[in-house]
Amino acid sequence: MYLINHLNYSFYLSKYIFSGLSVLVLDVMWKNLTRSQFVCWIEWEGERFEFKDAPSYSEKNWGEAFPKKWFWVQCNVFEGASGGVALTAAGGVRKLLGPEVFENPALIGVHYDGDFYEFAPWNGVLNWEIAPWGSWYMSAENETHLVQLEVTTKDLGTILRAPSEEAGLAPASKHTGAGVLKLQMWERKHDGSKGKLVLEVTSDMAEAGVGGGPWLYTWKGKTFLPKFYRSALQLTFDLDSIFRWFPLLERFRPPGF
Repeated sequence: MYLINHLNYSFYLSKYIFSGLSVLVLDVMWKNLTRSQFVCWIEWEGERFEFKDAPSYSEKNWGEAFPKKWFWVQCNVFEGASGGVALTAAGGVRKLLGPEVFENPALIGVHYDGDFYEFAPWNGVLNWEIAPWGSWYMSAENETHLVQLEVTTKDLGTILRAPSEEAGLAPASKHTGAGVLKLQMWERKHDGSKGKLVLEVTSDMAEAGVGGGPWLYTWKGKTFLPKFYRSALQLTFDLDSIFRWFPLLERFRPPGF
């Protein structure tokens, strides 16, 4: 079995702001291959199923636990596009340094015809409306583009285990691979309105899920960073050197860094 990577996108939200001896860490430690193909076989109860150039998805998560609450959408099989398209979007409630201090990060990444379009708090504004199950809606803008995605499903979903801070590996997530997705992206005019339509595609094979909680009602959220923090997040730091200079900070280093 082997994997052919067409668009290998490492989807990180890991940024650091250093001020004296304090450190603010905003990280969603999630890496996935957003557009890839498998050539493989699977044997189940004596029957072999063979796949060639099959659309696939794989990911790696690391850290102590998943966020307190989260949602995500991923798709790499679309109709209506002349070039390759891959979408990854996610958001959640995660704990920062300090007791009971939380933030709501979110991001959208679109690969289209060899170009990457990033929508994240450090370069724009994101909005979302996520139902407890069956409906995912997100919109976002950065300096050059606007994007909108909507996923619905009638699938009842599959319960999956996920690492949690309270109970370890626990059945804390619901997932579907049968989401009906519409993805649109426009050029952004100077006044912030929609310009030329760059991309409009659909799929009935979107991956989507929710996890953690509580999920008692539709979650409406918005996330962005003030201009000062956006500028700070563009700075580059030699993290290994900083941790060597200030060994007391070592305990705040995220696992895997």
